Amino acid sequence: MVFDYRGYGRSEGVPTVTGILQDGRAARTKLAQEARIPEEEIVLFGRSLGGAVMVQLAAESPPRGLVLESTFASLREVADYLAPGFAWIVPQEKLDSRTAIAAYPGPLLQSHGEADSTIPFASGRRLFDSAPGPKEFLAIPGADHNDGQGPAYYERLMAFLDGLPPSP
Repeated sequence: MVFDYRGYGRSEGVPTVTGILQDGRAARTKLAQEARIPEEEIVLFGRSLGGAVMVQLAAESPPRGLVLESTFASLREVADYLAPGFAWIVPQEKLDSRTAIAAYPGPLLQSHGEADSTIPFASGRRLFDSAPGPKEFLAIPGADHNDGQGPAYYERLMAFLDGLPPSP
């Protein structure tokens, strides 16, 4: 299932941290209902800001697996990188993925472009280093934030999904 957070894509409204987290929870619940499976059987997948939302959801209720692309350790850290003089406006606890991911014990596949000019590679690496469960990090050589992941990544993604533990 692919969906747009409020204020993004075809969705109306204004994005807020509270709102996009509500959207993520609602999408997970709707998918579980449609597929007639428990929510914990879903593999959560998020890219960039969407990755931060999926980390929060995974910390609240662990999914079967978690896939993150070009995701940050904390919103405050990204604000400090993109607008250093104004980062103080972003509360430290808002989308603090580095702290939240410590509560997710399950399998993680994370990738990040080595030339990401939006979310520093080091931020993605700090997030990964905070994850306690079985995990794998894929650096995408030369890739910027919106570049494709490449065939090797998609092969690894399929192997990750195929290797997830079976449902109970």
